[in-house]
Amino acid sequence: MGRFRSNGLCLTVAVLSLWALAACGGGSKAGPPLFAGHITLTPSTNASLVVGGTQAFTASVQTASGTNLNVPITFSSSDTSILNLTSTGVACAGHWDANFTTCTPGGMGVVQVTASALGSASVPTFVFVHPPVDNITVTGVLLDNVPVQEPCLSQNQTMTIEAHAFSQGTDVTAAVGPFTWTAGNPSVVAVTPLANSAYNFPTNQATARAAIPGISKIFASASGVTSTSFQQPQYSNAQGNSPVLDFFSTCPIVNVSLEVGAAGSGQTTFSTAKGTGQTVVATVTDILGNSSLPNTNGGVVLTKIPLTWSSSRPGVVAPGSGCTQSCALTSSSPGAATITASCSPPTCNVGFPLVPASLSTPAQINACTSFFQGSTNAPPTFSCQQLIPLPVYAAPVFIGPTGDIPLVPATGAISGVISGTTGTAQVFAASTGCENLAPVSCFTAAYFFNTSKATTNSENPLPVPPNSFLFTLAGDRIYMGSNFGAQVINPANFGTSNNPFTSLGTITGPVVAVSNNGSSAIFSDTAHIPNQVYVVNTASAGAVLPTALTIPGATSAAFSPDGLKAFISSNNAGTNSLYVYSALQALQGPIALSGPVDAIGTAPNGAFAFVAESAGSAAANLTAFSTCNNQVAATLTLPANPLLMKVLPNVHLDGNDSLSNPIPDGVHVLVMDATGFDIVTATVAAPANGTLCPQGLTFAPVQRIELNQGTLQPINFFTSADGTQIYIANSSSSTILIYNFTVGSVIGGIELLNATPVTAEISADAGTILISGSDGMLHELSTSLGGADLVQLSFPNMPDYLNPFCSYGTCSLNVAITKP
Repeated sequence: MGRFRSNGLCLTVAVLSLWALAACGGGSKAGPPLFAGHITLTPSTNASLVVGGTQAFTASVQTASGTNLNVPITFSSSDTSILNLTSTGVACAGHWDANFTTCTPGGMGVVQVTASALGSASVPTFVFVHPPVDNITVTGVLLDNVPVQEPCLSQNQTMTIEAHAFSQGTDVTAAVGPFTWTAGNPSVVAVTPLANSAYNFPTNQATARAAIPGISKIFASASGVTSTSFQQPQYSNAQGNSPVLDFFSTCPIVNVSLEVGAAGSGQTTFSTAKGTGQTVVATVTDILGNSSLPNTNGGVVLTKIPLTWSSSRPGVVAPGSGCTQSCALTSSSPGAATITASCSPPTCNVGFPLVPASLSTPAQINACTSFFQGSTNAPPTFSCQQLIPLPVYAAPVFIGPTGDIPLVPATGAISGVISGTTGTAQVFAASTGCENLAPVSCFTAAYFFNTSKATTNSENPLPVPPNSFLFTLAGDRIYMGSNFGAQVINPANFGTSNNPFTSLGTITGPVVAVSNNGSSAIFSDTAHIPNQVYVVNTASAGAVLPTALTIPGATSAAFSPDGLKAFISSNNAGTNSLYVYSALQALQGPIALSGPVDAIGTAPNGAFAFVAESAGSAAANLTAFSTCNNQVAATLTLPANPLLMKVLPNVHLDGNDSLSNPIPDGVHVLVMDATGFDIVTATVAAPANGTLCPQGLTFAPVQRIELNQGTLQPINFFTSADGTQIYIANSSSSTILIYNFTVGSVIGGIELLNATPVTAEISADAGTILISGSDGMLHELSTSLGGADLVQLSFPNMPDYLNPFCSYGTCSLNVAITKP
């Protein structure tokens, strides 16, 4: 009986225990089984190790639904004679010691590392174990039945390249595994690694695809070493061995032609009403003859070549933003302007000023040219000289499918005349009377107003006394020179809560040039020793970091329209020189000149800088320097010392010179001296065969315009929008002379009321001439109907001072510049 009770008690306890388990969720229903749905091994796919090196592997385990599992993980190597791992996943390219602290080098080769857990394994990682790499080369590959694209690839053509790694002269590429690829100029070539069929991931080969014209090196890196050499593939044929070319090249652009409306139209000028749009089309051709024109033979068609577009007067005719091979123009004001486009570094013909070592001598260039002219479909005019990047400016030659067609007039640029009712002008007025006085000694002010109102608006205090001002062509900013720190002025902020001034720090001296896009300006400090020229670029955000150039006695400067270069004149103790600045290369110069420089201007297409020199060691002259290589293109003797010079925007001048000779079409440079004008007409031509630069330039004989007004003291001159008249402001006369090309003589003038001109400017639409008068007033002269001095504006004294412009001395109006 007692045993029964005991057994019954045990049974009761067991049943109660089962009930208790059920109540706690521990019933007969089992939980989900634990298994790995996915194991992730890091690093994945591949890794590279030098013998004796170590690499830490990690792994994570998830269920199929993505839940992380905290379970033991086992790391394993497919070949422990090459690679061993600790239990925590640290790999040794060799053998661990007993304490897993020292890795002794072992064998070399490729092993697979896997991570395992709960009966599942990760995708293996291939580990390449190799000796130390001390050198890597990159070369092009010759492919079976694939034509060799040399010496350059036209846009979107490809080349297979491969890297080879060496250890003390032994090729260990197969043991190194994947390489990392980079391009020196990634805009020139796009490098895409090629998968190795043995591993299904890239190793040492890649595809190089040509993109933007220019040259580049291609680099491969592995095991902490980067290649130092690149070479296009070499091959042999009836010509012999191909030259060694140590660069990748997307075929440079050799010709840019501009036409209105459509490629092949032959139209290079237009006349239209304000508000009417125009389209300019650029046809680009590379050195192998491929172009942007469509073709039916499946050939290369160049697209989206990044040309640099600019306008001589964007307030009159402006190119759209983001233009490549065509550009929509907007005409917002009456007037005249030229439009040009160029293939300019650093965005096109990339690589300037680099000269590849394999093309650094004439003998190398000649040998290269000889081989490829006889071995490829290169044009007869091809030369390996063309592979060296240089800027290429618009040329008056359309290269079409049936041959070259000259474009006339031979300027390379597009010229437009916009008609319409002239409007008002926005004027910035100031005085430089305090330029040598410290800011604490002389408080200065300026005015900004519209000529539609007979008022100057309120004065605007300037942070420091000014010594010069230049508007940007866009008219959005003014660069102000000062002996106490230059400024950039946003006149639209005058009278608002926004600060109109941006300090340029310690830059001193007058501003002498502003780039066409307004982002750069040049200041010349001749007061301090040594003299300095400062080139500032305000395009980038943050602090302005000027480039300081030691150029003694810099007097004038001009930027090429593409902004690539600036030509700076110097007169140092009677020694006259020209310097050429570019952000892409070291300062060039001094280039000896024969006399003092009176003015510098640029050709409408940007290919030349015109330098007007007074008599010195030689007669007065006008010299054209090629923008691309800084060399003299042509020189023309002038009959008298030049005082002022302008390169005209439009290309046709009706009428004759003083000897009744007609004025030919072309690039017109007007050079004024004390008694009249020299009309210099130039025509440009495409570069000689086999070169990218320079363009040809020919000066026609000087044509003379005598004003027959005695000796003048001109301060400025302007042409009418249609190019029929010249307006001349003479500091010794109250008459603004008007010369008419059609009549061939002075036809009268515009009389200033009770004043002579101190400074003179003209509005963008050529409808208003603004004169700072000797009477301290601003005279607004209309050029319509023979002209008249319509408005004379006086400036009120500043509060608490007896002068409109400064707090000390007798500052008088001598700055009146118009928004372009």
